[in-house]
This record gives sequence, C-alpha cells and structure tokens, in this order.
Amino acid sequence: MGENESINMQREPILMKKLMREKTHGKLVIGIIGTHRGAGVTHFGILLGNYLSGWLGQKTAILECSSRNDLQFLQQYFYDSSEDSYCRDSFSMHRITFYKNRNLQSIPEIMGERHDCVILDFGTDMVKNKSEFLRCDIKIVVSSLAVWKKHELERFINNHIYIKNCEQWIYVIPFMPNKVLKEAAKKLQRKIYGIPYEPDPFVLSDNAVHLFQKLI
Repeated sequence: MGENESINMQREPILMKKLMREKTHGKLVIGIIGTHRGAGVTHFGILLGNYLSGWLGQKTAILECSSRNDLQFLQQYFYDSSEDSYCRDSFSMHRITFYKNRNLQSIPEIMGERHDCVILDFGTDMVKNKSEFLRCDIKIVVSSLAVWKKHELERFINNHIYIKNCEQWIYVIPFMPNKVLKEAAKKLQRKIYGIPYEPDPFVLSDNAVHLFQKLI
C-alpha cells in the first residue's frame, strides 16, 4: 500500500464523522473547564481548536469566557500593537477565530455566526458558567493527578455528582502514564484521557491527533 493510500484511509473515518456531525447536529459546541487554576484549559482549548480547524477543516471559534485575558497575551505575542486588528475584541490565526474575554451574554451572538465548531473556554469558574457548560454538546474537564492536586479532581466530581449524565463528561489529564490514568478512571468511574506533552499548541503531534480522534 502506498503512502498516499495509507493517509487517505486514516483520514476517511475522520471525514465521515465530520459529515455525520454536520448532517445530524449542525454546529458543534464544546465546553472546557478546569478543576483548579493552572490546569491548562486554554492550552488544551487551542490544541483542540487546531485539530478541528487543521485536521477536520472546520471553521472554528474559541471564546474566552473568563476574565484571565490569556488570549490578550497570545495576541500580543503574534501581533504588532500598532496594527488595527490589535484593538479589536477578536483576532484570527491558524484558521481559528479567537474572541477575547467575552461575557456570557455575548455567546448567543457569536453562536449565530458561521462557525462549524465553537469552543468555550470557561476557565475554572463552574459556579458562574455551569448553565452554559451544561448546554454544550461535549463537556471536557481539565485536571491533574499529581499528588498535591488530585484532590481538586475528586472535589470537582463530588460537587457535581448530582447532575444528570455527569458521568459522560470527559476528563483530560496532562503528563500521566497510562497505568495511572486507567487506575483513576476505574476508581472515579469517569472517562479519563491523557494529554500528551505539546509545548506548542499550534503544532499537533500524532499522539495529540489520536487523542482528539477518540474525543470528538
């Protein structure tokens, strides 16, 4: 089998999933929230956005639904402050549109725009963002299994165990061996996946692509 044939066979299931989603669900809305500060919500969201736009060819938006202004710093890194676009509340790069520091009231307006996929970065404030998080088609929680942080994951699960279908939420953990992830998934009775080491969220490794093929 030639190299091109192999690539086509790998992409075909992805494209079929894309077509089926567009046919049955329309716009895909993904909510991401962290169990604690520094969990890596924004980094993971950009990774996911890069997969949706670069691999699936979906017109993707990322909304920063928190007051941390991480996207402002991202824009500062890539854009000259003298450019007109620098003052706008949104900017585009790598075929992704980023909306900086948006309040919940602005979400319906952005949802009305022509995006195939919308990623909502809720930071770590579940109290404020719970209603919008629960409306998302796919709900992802970013956490840690480090000894000094895993109590945050357990606390988050216990605080929301009363919510219908909460066991279907997806939990992602950076930099943990598969054995540890499997043990935690069994103990907590949740879907837990490992985030591979990706220093640049705009460059996807094969491991990252394989992860998102499982999640989306």
